[in-house]
Order: sequence, then C-alpha cells, then structure tokens
Amino acid sequence: MRAGTTQNQVVVVPPAVARGQHTRTYLVHTPAHYTSHAPVPVIIVFHGHGGTSSNAERETGFSQLADKEHFMAVYPQGLPDDQQLPMWASIGPYDYNIDETVFMNNMLDKLTNDFCIDSQRIYATGFSNGGGMSGFVACQLSTRIAAVAPIAGNYYPLQAGCHPRRPIPMLEIHGSADPVVPYNGIPAKVNPPWPLPAVQDWLHEWAQRNGCTQGPEIFARDKNSTGFRWTGCRQDASILHYRIEGGAHSIPAAIGNLSTEQVIWNFFKLHSLSGPIS
Repeated sequence: MRAGTTQNQVVVVPPAVARGQHTRTYLVHTPAHYTSHAPVPVIIVFHGHGGTSSNAERETGFSQLADKEHFMAVYPQGLPDDQQLPMWASIGPYDYNIDETVFMNNMLDKLTNDFCIDSQRIYATGFSNGGGMSGFVACQLSTRIAAVAPIAGNYYPLQAGCHPRRPIPMLEIHGSADPVVPYNGIPAKVNPPWPLPAVQDWLHEWAQRNGCTQGPEIFARDKNSTGFRWTGCRQDASILHYRIEGGAHSIPAAIGNLSTEQVIWNFFKLHSLSGPIS
C-alpha cells in the first residue's frame, strides 16, 4: 500500500494565551492518494503529558490507518509546563493560563485553508492528558468537532463548566487497574483542589448532556474488555465505553479482534456534525 506523507505545520497565536509563544506547531499526515479536490475527514490525536506530536504519530497507528481508510491524521504539540514537560493546558492543574481553544480554532482554520478537508467530519482522540484534552474540546468546540474518543483521560472538572452546543458522540477507553488516572476516580479530600471523577460517573454526565434515555448496558464482553453504551440519545449521539479488564495506564493494542485505532475509526465514521452517517 502506498504511504502518505507527514509534514510539520505552524500556526500563529496571540502570545498572551500561549505563555509568551507566538507560534504553535502540529504534524499533518496526508493520506496516500490525497488530492486537493476531494475532502477528507480529519482525526486529531493529542499526545499525553510529557509526550510529543512525533511520539503520538509513532506510538499510535493512526497514520498507517489513515492511508488505508483515507482520512487525515493531525498531531498537535503541547506547550511545556514548569518542568519543561509538554502538556495540554486549560485542564485542572495544567491550566497555566494557556487558552488551548485559541490554538485549536486557529489550527482548524489553517487546516481548512491549506488542505481539502471535510469540515463536517473532524474528530479528536488522545491518551492520558491528551484524553482529557479530547474531553475539553468536546465541551469547548462542539460546533467543530463531530465526535471524540478519549483514552485513559484525566477528566478534571472545568472551572467554567461544560456546555456543548450540540450532543457529542463519545467513545471512551480506560483500564480498570489504571494507577495514574484511577477508574474509580480520586475524591476531593485525597486530591484537593482537583478531584477526578470515576470514569462511569463522568460518562453518565455526558449521557445526560446528550439526552440519552437508556443505559448503561453491556453490549460486548470478552476476557480482556467489557463494552458499555448509553443510547436513546439526541441526534443518535451515543456514548460507548470499553473497560479494559485489568488494564493499566496505556493504550490497549486491541479491543476484541480489532486494533484500538480501528475501533475508534469505526466509531468516528458513523458520525458527522450534522448527525449520524448511514
């Protein structure tokens, strides 16, 4: 199979919202056989705390899958924290007065200008702090992001609350034995002032936002994972969750018989900003 190409991109941002930085960077993988005349869907992949955009491309299979399934994979780069570890801000203790919404909007504007993308089919996924960032864009950019798939995310409550302007389809993946972002959360008395909700409590809140009337119900189960779903949601914006039984703080190689990235893409391709895709 012919391979696509990956290139580094730069977008200008106001220094006041980026710790004095004038530019932000991201990698773009254009799929094999991409042309400037046929719009392609986009998957944004957020790295974890201490990671990089190049690591995210190398350690996930999204660029290879992009060549097979014909979508664009985009890997944004976070800014350094006080220990010089790249991270995604605007989330809990990672705030740092950085407005990631500005970066995301500017990046999406530039992608739209530079490439032929399907603006109805832009999706976001990420691991750990990048999973938290996926939840953040679901709240903040619901009119631009069609669906999200966070993995082992740190879902800190947002200070301004979460008020999406449309139902957001979501697929969440989390290890039941995650020692970094515990499946059952961290209460406020243990981690003040930044408690972490239990994963299913956080998903239940999303099910309420989406107006889901049924669930959670188990729809899939094997020795390694259990699949839960909330259905009866407005605009068919269902909530799916795979609990990786005994799973640690990592991206599982596979769920059932499919790679994790294939499971995520199979979920994404059912949804657009306008609603479900038949």
